[in-house]
Amino acid sequence: MKSEDSRTCTVKGIKKVDTRKYQKSAEMISALANGSRIAILDIMLEYGEVCACDLEIALGLPQPTVTSHLHKLYEVGLLLRREKWKFTYYSINPRHSDLIGDVLEK
Repeated sequence: MKSEDSRTCTVKGIKKVDTRKYQKSAEMISALANGSRIAILDIMLEYGEVCACDLEIALGLPQPTVTSHLHKLYEVGLLLRREKWKFTYYSINPRHSDLIGDVLEK
């Protein structure tokens, strides 16, 4: 707050903040800041666990692009992954389903 009697700004009552504690939240927000990733999460909210190959068809994106998006979402903990034979299935991590529902307004 700037004092009328002074040319300096004084802030009172705010403790020093360690921004490192917000790193995980920043990574999640970054992962959510992409239309294709939001679409992937929306599909998963509707259909539950899905195979990566189904997402290629639904999104009209090449396999490497879909895999990259899934990896980013998995890496930050938003998705769970299950491998069966040569297929990989992904689902929303129940720990973050409320967050994802809020982002998608569902």
